Amino acid sequence: MNLQTMSDQELQKFYAFSIARNAEYYPEDPVTPYEDWVRRWREPAPHDVSRRVAIVHNQTVIGVADADWRDNDTENPDQAWTNVSVDPAFMRQGYGTKLLHVLLEEIQPLGRKKLFCGTSSIKPGGKPFAEKMGAKFGLEEGTNQLLFSEMDVGYLQRSLEQAPKDRFSFIWFDSDYPEDDATLQKLCDMFAVMNTAPRGDLEFNDWKATPEKLRDEAANAKKHQQQWWLCIAVENTTGNFAGFTETGWHHNRPKVAGQYGTGVDPTYRGHGLGAWLKAAMIDRILRERPTVDRIRTGNADSNVPMLKINHSLGFKPYHKHISWQIDVAKTLEILRTQVQ
Repeated sequence: MNLQTMSDQELQKFYAFSIARNAEYYPEDPVTPYEDWVRRWREPAPHDVSRRVAIVHNQTVIGVADADWRDNDTENPDQAWTNVSVDPAFMRQGYGTKLLHVLLEEIQPLGRKKLFCGTSSIKPGGKPFAEKMGAKFGLEEGTNQLLFSEMDVGYLQRSLEQAPKDRFSFIWFDSDYPEDDATLQKLCDMFAVMNTAPRGDLEFNDWKATPEKLRDEAANAKKHQQQWWLCIAVENTTGNFAGFTETGWHHNRPKVAGQYGTGVDPTYRGHGLGAWLKAAMIDRILRERPTVDRIRTGNADSNVPMLKINHSLGFKPYHKHISWQIDVAKTLEILRTQVQ
């Protein structure tokens, strides 16, 4: 199934399915306009590869399974992220099993040996389905949300006032990266700190950013009108990049900001940089993005230092989810005995 070449008439069916599924997880969010949704599929980012299969009943999409990866991923060239979604009215009828079977038969010859997927507390049937498919438990995580109306303003102000400003300062990048390769490489080296984030039992090699990848990501975000701010903590005496935090939003969801990565180089931990970075970002959003009234972020349950900062600011649990790992060959053996 190729959404890039599909007619608008056919795509409308998949759009309706996608919007309905998103509403299950984020019922208070506005609906993404069709024009923006379809642009995402017809104009993918460079090196993005997708495979999708679907079940259509009476001209209505009732289930979709997909797998996504990048063809320039040199660190984990045999892996992909996958998702299986079924309309609640058609659950427990074997459609998810059929979808996953067809998908895995298609992507295994393409070199995909290991998949990652997620299940959510919103759909409790996902966990037993993953276990039935032979998926291996990887990491328990949570999506946490900060409503500005419930934020601990005192903690925010203390994080700003007690910051180590004599040793560090901030630089900002707004929806674009610098031109020179030297600065881009420093950013790539700093982003590597995210490889120290908890990964539980998930098995994958360290992720590595490159100047080319950063430029591609920035260009793709701009094409799809996704805006972002990146705040970098710089050590004043050396010019070293010590830590960062990043948020983003889209004009179609003016109230919601997504908290992307936040990380501090192990060399510079213990100075309050993480709290200062997050507080500075929120402070700027409050001043310059008055439509935003909440921030959502994902955290591993085992990431105690980051959760401490988030909870102190006033973040509260929104969703719980589990990341799973699938051995494609093993799961296909299971599926081939179940699907005739």
